[in-house]
Amino acid sequence: MKRGLFLVLAWLPAWAWGGGFVTPPPEWPGNKWCVKCDLSGADLRRVEMVGVMLPGSNLAGADLREANLRGGRFFKARLAKANLSGANLQEARMKECDLGGSILKGTDLRRAYLEQVNLEGADLAGADLRGATLEGAFMRNSSLAGADLRDAVLFGANMTGSDFSGADLSGAYWFSGKRCRAGSVGRCELEQ
Repeated sequence: MKRGLFLVLAWLPAWAWGGGFVTPPPEWPGNKWCVKCDLSGADLRRVEMVGVMLPGSNLAGADLREANLRGGRFFKARLAKANLSGANLQEARMKECDLGGSILKGTDLRRAYLEQVNLEGADLAGADLRGATLEGAFMRNSSLAGADLRDAVLFGANMTGSDFSGADLSGAYWFSGKRCRAGSVGRCELEQ
C-alpha cells in the first residue's frame, strides 16, 4: 500500500475502511486523531496528547506514565495492562474500553466518563476519581485503596472483591443508586 493511501485510511472513520489495526502516521500524535491505531507496548511516557482521539485503538501494555491525556476520547480502545500511573485523564471519555489489569496509581480521573469499562484487577490506588462516572463498570478485584471517589457515580458497577481501604466515598452514588454519606471512608455508609 502506498504511503499517501495509508494516511487517508488512517484518518477515515473505522466504518469507512473496516480493517484491523494500523500503524500511526509519522506526524502522529501531532494530529491527535487516529482510528484503530496499534500503539501496543509503545513508550508514551510524559507525552502531551490533550484532547487525543483514539477510537478502537490498541494501547495494550503501553507505558503512559505521567502522560497528559486530558479530555481524550478512547471509545472501545484496548488499554489492558497499560501503565497509566500519574497520568492526567481528567474529563476523558472511555466508554466500553478494556483496562483490565492496568496500573492507574495516582492517576487523575476527575470528571472522567468511564461507562461500561473493564477495570478488572486494575490498580487504582490513590487515584483521583472525584466526580467520575463509572456506570456499569466491571471492576472486580480492583484496588481502590486510598482513592478519592467523592461524588463519583458507581451506579450498576460490579466491584466484587475490590479493595476500598482508605478510599473516600463521600457523596458517591453507590451501585444501588443511593448516595454515600459524608465521611464514608473505606466503605459506603448510605444516606437515609
